[in-house]
Amino acid sequence: MIDVERDLAAARPDRERAVAAVQELLRAVGEDAERPGLARTPERVADMFLELFASVGEDPAGALGAPIALGEGDAAEDLVGVTDIPFRSVCEHHLLPFEGSVDVFYAPRRYLAGLSRVASLVARASRRPNLQERLGQQIAGAMMAVLEPHGVVVRIEARHGCIAHSEPSAARAQAVTVTALGSIPDAAWRFASRSTD
Repeated sequence: MIDVERDLAAARPDRERAVAAVQELLRAVGEDAERPGLARTPERVADMFLELFASVGEDPAGALGAPIALGEGDAAEDLVGVTDIPFRSVCEHHLLPFEGSVDVFYAPRRYLAGLSRVASLVARASRRPNLQERLGQQIAGAMMAVLEPHGVVVRIEARHGCIAHSEPSAARAQAVTVTALGSIPDAAWRFASRSTD
């Protein structure tokens, strides 16, 4: 039998434990975690990660709220987009940040979302350890599940801390991913494949 209370308790952020983990990491790499320059570093790092991972355990789709039903005379063939939504996430392979912008386009069928809700979806999906490819899939999947559109395109451009660390000469390189679900009008495809110059 599943112990729901125990599982919920395990998923709750534990600042004290996070601080202790950072102290232990500093010791593990040969640092003196108590020296003056590092005295408050474990607290700062723990707080930063608690903020970056604030959506762990949450369903990103909840950020969309209740969808807005299209009325009888509303055009259901338009393409709706919210572009240049800034985001920051953390690569689950290296725990280094990646950040950039997200463009979300969808072709409504029965429902609309408030435009700010789309930005909230991006923020909620971002605040957890992630891969850029999965982030696009989570955003597109939530849009499909809640709004039931004809289709969705999510385009993400981001700079990754792991690239900058591994290949300093490529520090300004951007990773571009495009996730498309459902049936997308040609206009969305043209936007999704636009040049990043």
